[in-house]
Amino acid sequence: MEILLRAHEITKRFPGVLALDRVSFELRAGEIHALVGENGAGKSTLVNIFAGSFRPDSGTIELEGRPVQIRSPHHAHELGIRAVFQQLSLVPALTVAENIFLGRELTAPGLLRKAPMAAQTLAQLGLFDAGVLPTARVRDLTVPQRYLVEIAKATLERPKVLILDEPTASLTDRETNVLFQLVRELRTQGVGIIWITHRLEELYEIADRVTVMRDGRHVATLPVGETSTDRLITLMTGRQYEQIYPTLQPVPATASVVLEMRDIETAHGLRRVSFTLRSGEILGVGGLIGSGKHLLGRALVGLEPITGGELRLAGKLLDTERLSPQTMLQRGVMFFPADRRAEGLLTNRSVLENMTLAALERFERAGVLLDKRKERHTVEDFIRRLAIVPPHPLVRVRNLSGGNQQKVALARGLIRDTRIFVMEEPTQGIDVGAKIAIYQLLHDLAQQGAAILFITSDMLELLHVCHRVVVMFQGELVATIPHEDVSEERLLQYYFGHRREEGGQSSVDAA
Repeated sequence: MEILLRAHEITKRFPGVLALDRVSFELRAGEIHALVGENGAGKSTLVNIFAGSFRPDSGTIELEGRPVQIRSPHHAHELGIRAVFQQLSLVPALTVAENIFLGRELTAPGLLRKAPMAAQTLAQLGLFDAGVLPTARVRDLTVPQRYLVEIAKATLERPKVLILDEPTASLTDRETNVLFQLVRELRTQGVGIIWITHRLEELYEIADRVTVMRDGRHVATLPVGETSTDRLITLMTGRQYEQIYPTLQPVPATASVVLEMRDIETAHGLRRVSFTLRSGEILGVGGLIGSGKHLLGRALVGLEPITGGELRLAGKLLDTERLSPQTMLQRGVMFFPADRRAEGLLTNRSVLENMTLAALERFERAGVLLDKRKERHTVEDFIRRLAIVPPHPLVRVRNLSGGNQQKVALARGLIRDTRIFVMEEPTQGIDVGAKIAIYQLLHDLAQQGAAILFITSDMLELLHVCHRVVVMFQGELVATIPHEDVSEERLLQYYFGHRREEGGQSSVDAA
């Protein structure tokens, strides 16, 4: 295949940071080329140069064999380079059709040709099976729907180069499969696709080649079929695969039950769910999309109305009609939602404000004023302990990587001395290095006696991080499996409702 896009020894500096150090990269026509690396490896800087957002300090770029200097995002569009980043460029107040045609509207003298724009939008959205109308306002769409609209906008006029930054991070399995089909079709049409992801397992399903970056440098470019996840992780982090997960220490036999659900039912689908969580235990929750696993954590903190059953904390029966995140926080239970940006953090506020928000009483002076010095010293201590980058308490959270944002959220719970951590997808959308740090932190918390409800779609986390795993299927808890008996095959059987036994118990439970 011909080389469509070539970058040669690209260097880019920001104040105090060498973001790219003589990086070379090639994209072929009709190729899906994955770009992987930890946060800070230089991936985003490189594709932002391709997209016209940054200019390199040195190095050259060729498009279809001709030297180019990409002056701006608009110039990149004119050259046929389109990018879809995690921070979407849609205008919430406009309709889907108006967003897709923004800057390239179909017009008649003095008028917008709304009907043909709506018709073309409908045809384009049909490729994605997104279930979105051209007349819908973007602000009324779900996050996955917005992302699909952004991709529809980028591919309306077939680009030469399409850059997709974490394209499956917010999509369901069905939406991901639809996207895979579309991307494969674009590949057959000669489009070159740069696919940035932290989900290494999807490379083997979608990518032709993979380039690994680390610390602003090109490490390796390999055919996907000739490498393995273990090797990629080693190239990305300098660590062996076996070093990712900390050694799981057993829960003490004397550990007390700190949380108990008994026959819990909820307004949106949980049915007679029962389980216990002990001090010092990491209890994994698995299941397919729609299984009810995410309702479990939300029910615990009052975000999903409980309509039946009992909930106990340290043996004390709670009034399930009065549950709320605030009342559970006061009882030592903190909820960490999957969508950090929308629900978990104040992204326009500083690291300091986000960390101390739930524990301001710790820094009160004379019952009225805040002890700013104590607050800052506490935050700086947690920044050091959690290795948050950049290490400054006043940086806005929106400017942090996903992994560092998650560390800020966890610090909020640590500052408050939380005893039960209810975590939805805590490593979603973050790089391997940040995952390793978070796994170690959760392991340390458990060793100190904290209890963790670990809700995840990552099967490897259920296999390696959790003391026990419970599996949800169609709103019911269908299995509870101790760590030593967990296997991928066994989990998949329960995920799809196989070997389901009366009362939601497996043979392991009964034993």
